[in-house]
Amino acid sequence: MRYGEKQLAKGERKMNTEPPKPRALQQGDTVAIVAPAGIVGRESLERGVRFFESLGLKVKLGPSVMHRWGYLAGSDQERARDLMEAWTDPEVKAVIAARGGYGAMRILPYLDFNAIRENPKILLGYSDITALHLAFWKEADLITFHGPVAEIWGPRMREYNSDILRQVLFGLWPPGDLQLPVSEQENAHNLNGDRAGAAESAGQEDSKEHIPDAARLEVLESGEACGRLIGGNLSLIVSTIGTGWEIDTKGKILFLEEVGEKPYRIDRMLCQLQLSGKLRDAAGFIIGSFTGCDPDPERPSFTVDELLEQYFLGTGKPCITNVPAGHGGINATLPLGVKVRIEAMPDRNSARVCFLENAVS
Repeated sequence: MRYGEKQLAKGERKMNTEPPKPRALQQGDTVAIVAPAGIVGRESLERGVRFFESLGLKVKLGPSVMHRWGYLAGSDQERARDLMEAWTDPEVKAVIAARGGYGAMRILPYLDFNAIRENPKILLGYSDITALHLAFWKEADLITFHGPVAEIWGPRMREYNSDILRQVLFGLWPPGDLQLPVSEQENAHNLNGDRAGAAESAGQEDSKEHIPDAARLEVLESGEACGRLIGGNLSLIVSTIGTGWEIDTKGKILFLEEVGEKPYRIDRMLCQLQLSGKLRDAAGFIIGSFTGCDPDPERPSFTVDELLEQYFLGTGKPCITNVPAGHGGINATLPLGVKVRIEAMPDRNSARVCFLENAVS
């Protein structure tokens, strides 16, 4: 039987005025690593386990985490069962995706959203895990966490990433401004060393990324706005349109990032968001890294920056770019569903992303 068959109809669901917040992690807590999407490498998974253990946490692995079925980490039912068993296990305080890749959307019909709603806890992941972030918000109003998956915690992983993750999940931050990396010079120095490790862990031979100055947010369209933060990977967001888990951007601050897509494909996806009213409905935008999205030098093309200008410049809604989150070497953990205020000053030299509430209780 599908887990989803037991859930309430959307019209019957009682909506909370404030999203339930998962409990902050403490040393000694148990976290579960499951693979809701793509195939996981044993060595990279073991690195991730060691990282979370280094935070003073105990780690459980989903029974199917090393399974393989085509390009998926086991059948849809196996992956959904691992997630649900971890989610309903009272010992487990956080569920961490082993990796992204592809496949999280396929398990949505098998999830018991009643049980998910009744047991709020931390869900951590990014990339393909965007499908789960959107579904958990749509079905259960749960705050979730867009941040590094378990398998990327190699020796070259930035200290910035681990510091932000620890602060967010252990309840040390937010509220307050999004913390930024130290300097452009440090970023440039570390990027060469990190590129190979980041590309390997992402399943890529190489990965170019646009990071002008990771220590400073940039203003594309000026203004101020408040709303709940929602979003993630552009491809996955667009893929929800027309489904029961279609993203609702009304009054929200929409976060977007992408990896490995040519500019014409990014254009097509942004156009779909525009034509479907998703950009119109949003209160404002924060744009993360677009990694490995450079045009073919031998063919006429727009750049990603040019496309962002075409879709966000002149909208009258604040848009901040160069947010240090996504598939690049710099990847801050962003709590989705919390209230944020974005301030983009007209002089294009001042921008803030301020979290207005704690993400955990």
